[in-house]
Amino acid sequence: MRKKALMKKYAGVIFVCLCLLQGTASGEDSCIKTMNQGAATVALGLYEQSCPTISFSSGVITKDVKYNCCGSAPTIRVNGGDWEKLRTAGKLDGLRYQVLSNSNSTYTLTFRKMVNDTPTTINAEDFFK
Repeated sequence: MRKKALMKKYAGVIFVCLCLLQGTASGEDSCIKTMNQGAATVALGLYEQSCPTISFSSGVITKDVKYNCCGSAPTIRVNGGDWEKLRTAGKLDGLRYQVLSNSNSTYTLTFRKMVNDTPTTINAEDFFK
């Protein structure tokens, strides 16, 4: 009887350790990833990565880039007139999207969600929620 209890205890400890190693019991969001990559490829990655970029460091040669890979997010371009027509008609309600602004080689990343016909800013981590 004592052996069974001891075996169950060890099995429980091993299970918890495995969960921690996989990130399921650690409380971390395993789909938020940080990668170190060449500085010249960061801007291109804003459009070509399948995961939306959350932020990146200001390194000269390499940058740490943080991605939200909790789901798929294709990059598309939309005709401005079509966007306004759909937005004012309330047809984009609930749509989540990322706005990339570039000024003097400085990128600003903003995550938004349409509420009725009004864009609201959301946290990057909430993009897939």
